[in-house]
Amino acid sequence: MTPSLIDILWVLISASLVFLMQAGFMCLEAGTTRSKNNINVVIKNISDFGISVLCFWLFGYGLMFGQTHYGWVGTNVWAPEVGQGETWFVVFFLFQAMFCSTAVTIVSGAVAERMRFSSYLAISVLVSGFIYPFFGHWAWNGLNVGESSGWLGQLGFVDFAGSTVVHSIGGWVALAAAIIVGPRIGRFSRKRRRRFLTGYDLPLSLLGTLLLWFGWFGFNGGSVLALNDQVPGIITNTVMAGVAGLVMPILISIFQKQKLRVSAVVNGSLAGLVAITANCHAVTTHNAILIGAIGCLCMLFAEAQLQRYKIDDVVGAIPVHLAAGIWGTLAVALFGDLTVLDTGLSRAAQLGVQLAGIVTASIWAFGITFFLLWLTNRRWPLRVRRRDEHIGLNIAEHGAASDLVDFFTVMRRQERTGDLRLRAPVEPFTPVGQIAARYNRVIGSLEQALARTDAIVESAIEVILTVSRRDLRIQSANPAVRKMFGLAEGQLQGTPLGTLLVVAAPTAAALLNETVAPDPDLASALALAQLVQTASEEGTPYELLGRRRSGGEFPVEVTVAALKSQPEDSYTLIVRDITLRKQAEAAILRAEAKDLEAKRLEKTLAELQEAQLQLVHSEKMSSLGQLVAGVAHEINNPVSFIHGNLTYVDEYVADLLKLIDLYLSDPEIQSSEAIQKQVKAMDIHYLVEDLPKILQSMRGGTERITEIVRSLKDFSHQGGAQRKRVDLHQGLDSTLTILGNKLKARGDRPEIEVVREYGDLPLVECFPGQLNQVFMNLLTNAIDALDERWETQQAHAVPHTSQWLPKIILRTEQVADDRIHLHFTDNGIGIPDHVKRRMMDPFFTTKPVGQGTGLGMAISYQIIVERHHGKLNCLSTPGHGTRFLIDLPLISAAATTT
Repeated sequence: MTPSLIDILWVLISASLVFLMQAGFMCLEAGTTRSKNNINVVIKNISDFGISVLCFWLFGYGLMFGQTHYGWVGTNVWAPEVGQGETWFVVFFLFQAMFCSTAVTIVSGAVAERMRFSSYLAISVLVSGFIYPFFGHWAWNGLNVGESSGWLGQLGFVDFAGSTVVHSIGGWVALAAAIIVGPRIGRFSRKRRRRFLTGYDLPLSLLGTLLLWFGWFGFNGGSVLALNDQVPGIITNTVMAGVAGLVMPILISIFQKQKLRVSAVVNGSLAGLVAITANCHAVTTHNAILIGAIGCLCMLFAEAQLQRYKIDDVVGAIPVHLAAGIWGTLAVALFGDLTVLDTGLSRAAQLGVQLAGIVTASIWAFGITFFLLWLTNRRWPLRVRRRDEHIGLNIAEHGAASDLVDFFTVMRRQERTGDLRLRAPVEPFTPVGQIAARYNRVIGSLEQALARTDAIVESAIEVILTVSRRDLRIQSANPAVRKMFGLAEGQLQGTPLGTLLVVAAPTAAALLNETVAPDPDLASALALAQLVQTASEEGTPYELLGRRRSGGEFPVEVTVAALKSQPEDSYTLIVRDITLRKQAEAAILRAEAKDLEAKRLEKTLAELQEAQLQLVHSEKMSSLGQLVAGVAHEINNPVSFIHGNLTYVDEYVADLLKLIDLYLSDPEIQSSEAIQKQVKAMDIHYLVEDLPKILQSMRGGTERITEIVRSLKDFSHQGGAQRKRVDLHQGLDSTLTILGNKLKARGDRPEIEVVREYGDLPLVECFPGQLNQVFMNLLTNAIDALDERWETQQAHAVPHTSQWLPKIILRTEQVADDRIHLHFTDNGIGIPDHVKRRMMDPFFTTKPVGQGTGLGMAISYQIIVERHHGKLNCLSTPGHGTRFLIDLPLISAAATTT
């Protein structure tokens, strides 16, 4: 059947679209590789196209589509006439030549940035003239005449547009070449801690991907070799599979909440296109989407395996073309319509044939290529030298100098010589030129900073040393070393650090974890190395001993910093002479020892004072209690006797007065002149009237004495060393009763008014006798303050008015479930600030000698705070009065009995 002109035109257009894929590969690889290699990549893509087409014309087409020899190899059609030949033959040759160049270009991206240009050209010849034509003959021979004559084709192997014939063959060759040449420098370096080397221009890579998509329309659509009703479905399946492969990495990144890699999107879409290539004519749209998505997953899996085994593929050609190509070939049997395939095989049998084709391709393409490249690499290395790889293949392979190369050249010269006076050439109207201009300014600033640093180092009083990290030999020193150690900088060059520094024996033993070293010099050197390393890691200064040229040793402090620079790592040591500091520290220690002894004496004195105060207080309380109790007991007995007998005296006197009245009313007695005279002399009538009044007054006196005795008993609280639950109001009233005489008017001073504002208080657990002592102290001080204010007014002739009258206010309240407050307020003279600050201190008093100890407030403070775990606060304004606030717990948390 002769093809129509429409078919011829469609195949020519498809061949042109496949040719456009060369531009796509070029943009993809140039954008993915680094800028120092992008020219090399572009030249490889152009060169392999020319070589592959020429080799395919010379003998590749004949080997692939010539008359078969038992289905294994073509035997004719060498260097055919394609300029004036038969039209369909010329169209078919052109279309197949584009396929051949595509298979060769796949290898370029995998081995980019480290393979020699000549080695790559040799691989291009090998693939286009030998590897690809032979396998193409096995799978596609007879395609030009509409029948399969290759041995794989006769078995029923189906690869519609070349998932295996083109893409897997290129992928197997790329894998063999990548293994032989090895990874790029730094690709899998742990030291750099990175797994990817950044490309030059990712947008250019994306443009290349879109060009490949566009070329794939001709790649798959043109494989029909006619413009019929299959073409639209084939192109649509191609698009849908590519879209599925593109979207899959996006979905994975969303589900895993990770950043989306641009390379994953690019290679995912290409993997989908590769996977659909073998089966695009025989699957539905749903199957095409599934095939493309799985093709992307196969690509991602293969990419992970390459990283695991440290196989470097710059553009991801092996995962995209090999892994996805294998999957696409298997998908023919898994998803293809058997009627469309028209092989007469069942699905299982078809799967077996597809597997046979895949295995054959791996053995043939990978095995032959690996063996030939391994032999060649032993004699003629396929990889460029390390220096060439560092500077980039643009210069090393093609001499393609640029302003960027010149910039790098100056940077390398500065790195090698350390001469910061060198400046990069500046081309003002290019991006690299602008970077170079800013780089020159940075270098200028760095040069100035280093000059200032050198000046600081030269003038520093500390010794600054640079020593080798490997053997601790001195590399450089600043001039201060001459003053500190007595040695010139030149004398120390290359000498061990132990010449200047030594580790003290105890420190060395601790560092080496041993007490006795067999070789003291070796132990000292090992300890010094260990200490320097530890100091650099911790960043803290260490104390060592310095050695002067004269042989003397002195204390030094060393700070170490690790520097990592070429050609080897080193340490920077800053050494300070701390002799004066050590002397000062020793003086401080001696002074601290003396101060510590003084503090001990001061503490002992304070303890003695406190003990004395306790003894005074205890003795005072004991004596006071015994005295009060004894006096109360002694007074109580006679007073009780008198008070008890007054009743009988009243009765007796009444009887006697009645008798006298009867006696006086007797006429005989009235007539007696002597008796009348005596009655008149005695004023018997007045006696009768006054004697009952005298007895009544005596009864009132004895009742008052009884009340005072009862108050004294309450105040003294016999057995007061035990805690009791008492009514504090009773203690306050008893105290006021005892102080009743001092509260009365005295001289021209009016009586002191006592205002009782008692709240509803429960019984309080306390030492009642001690609290009564506090009440006595506070009330006595209040009365003294009121007297002092009155005397002050009198001394200044201040007239007495009703505006000020002496007053004491006693207020009690329960402020919480477990605490009470007692307020003692007076409007007396007040307490000066200097007295208020110290009045709670032991042995502080304001009373003159002979007027009491004046220790009442210190004792009161101990009773409230230490004995009852309460608080005693004072609020006073001089000239306006004082208020004492006692805060007590209802039940003490620590009931002591001492």
